[in-house]
Amino acid sequence: MIKTFRFESDTSEFSANTYVVGDKGGRCVVIDLGSTQQRVIDYIKENHTSCSGILLTHGHFDHIRGIEKFLETFSCTVFVHEKDQELLENPKLNCSHFSEKKDISLKLSNIYLLDDEDEIDFKNGYIFKVIETPFHTNGSVCFLCEKENALFTGDTLFKGSIGRTDLPKGNEKLVISSLSKLIKLDDSLRVYPGHGDETTLGKEKSQNGFLLNIERNTK
Repeated sequence: MIKTFRFESDTSEFSANTYVVGDKGGRCVVIDLGSTQQRVIDYIKENHTSCSGILLTHGHFDHIRGIEKFLETFSCTVFVHEKDQELLENPKLNCSHFSEKKDISLKLSNIYLLDDEDEIDFKNGYIFKVIETPFHTNGSVCFLCEKENALFTGDTLFKGSIGRTDLPKGNEKLVISSLSKLIKLDDSLRVYPGHGDETTLGKEKSQNGFLLNIERNTK
């Protein structure tokens, strides 16, 4: 099952969506962790035996801010693409230096560096496939989970939109090649973005102007 946490109503802390994935009563996995609120920790304590890992779609502050506090309760591995490791440690690159009262610099001892098409098997029935989609950052990725028919897109793809490219380590030239990978995936996939509402990939292929333009230009 997938539990979604949104933090839009909390004006004191701009945070990405956080997803907790796993069967109740077993181990879970967390995808992105931008809030320091206690809600995610309390939910896991009540519904899961432990947390096996934190998967990061990329390294901007609003996706990583809650990790330090979380690791005080749960000991687990943090998974991030190798090209975004520097964002975790550098407040200017993760944008906390410009947006936050406190710089965010994570020096993690238990970290796993991801590459394209890696498959992360947590041995609890959940396997996540890594899809490199650089343009929002050099190391932006999406995670495909076939068990839940789910695609976790971070700031690569939103309902009706895509991620920006004007922040540090963004690259507008990689938008088409990255999104083209997603267009090839199954329409029935449920899309869980870094911000905003869930959608389906089929709906985005038919309604999202960015994806429509790519499909027109590749036919």
